[in-house]
Amino acid sequence: MKKISVLALLAIMPICGAFAGPGKNTNGNMNNQPAVWTVTEVVSLPDDTPVVMRGRITKNMGNNIFVFEDGSGTIMLEIDEEDWNGNTVRVDDIVTVYGNVDKGPNYTEVDVESIVK
Repeated sequence: MKKISVLALLAIMPICGAFAGPGKNTNGNMNNQPAVWTVTEVVSLPDDTPVVMRGRITKNMGNNIFVFEDGSGTIMLEIDEEDWNGNTVRVDDIVTVYGNVDKGPNYTEVDVESIVK
């Protein structure tokens, strides 16, 4: 009797998984596309987590520090000259930012690796 119950459970498990729907998995991918994180999500991630964000760079603070906004909030980006990839970005441009979370004792920012306009 127990064997039949176990077999029945194993038979329906794949069916249940089909209804689970998509979601961010542990490597940040969804359907083989990079997961786009919101600022609200990024500030809660651990240091050195790779992230992809989409939004606008709204202000240059100097010393390679910029303000980024995506509708959920704002966060500072550190963007070195080579990370711009030749892009000229204006305030109204939507950009995709690839980088890593950089956490300090009193701040969270993203160290940008590249930007796509």
